[in-house]
Amino acid sequence: MARSSRGPRQATTWAAEQNSRPLPRIVRLGRPANDNVRQLGPLTLALYGTFAAVVVVLAMVHWQVI
Repeated sequence: MARSSRGPRQATTWAAEQNSRPLPRIVRLGRPANDNVRQLGPLTLALYGTFAAVVVVLAMVHWQVI
């Protein structure tokens, strides 16, 4: 019996021999679901900046005393 030059033939089912179409890409419109974080306002940023500046000044004063 003649042999195939392309290697052994694998036994496959009829469903596996059919060409399956690739799945369609899912494109989501609108804002992402993880966009729920509140943005910091200018007053909050000023408060955090003032607190950080006070901590830095107190640390510098502490280091000068020692």
